[in-house]
Amino acid sequence: MQSLTGTAQQLNRRIQGILRAVNIEELSRDDRYLVKQLRLACNEVRLDVRDYEYAQTRVDQEKWVKIAHHNIKALETILLSLGDIFGPADVAELDAQLQLLQSKID
Repeated sequence: MQSLTGTAQQLNRRIQGILRAVNIEELSRDDRYLVKQLRLACNEVRLDVRDYEYAQTRVDQEKWVKIAHHNIKALETILLSLGDIFGPADVAELDAQLQLLQSKID
């Protein structure tokens, strides 16, 4: 069974793989900004999950769960906003993985 951090890393690699197929410079200014925010949110989710797994106390875990939920929601919102890059199938797949990740850290 894959660790939560491994799942978050796999999700990050999947998103980065889709972004590599796109010429970011050809996107609108708003979409370039959203791609930058998406990369940041992916990294934040990965780090939040890692910190949750390494937390020493339940209080620390609860703190990281709250932060991770916020960043997962931000990631979902950005994915939906980048419909020109992420098709409906990509969004559905990535959203399902995010929901699974979120349910595992609850």
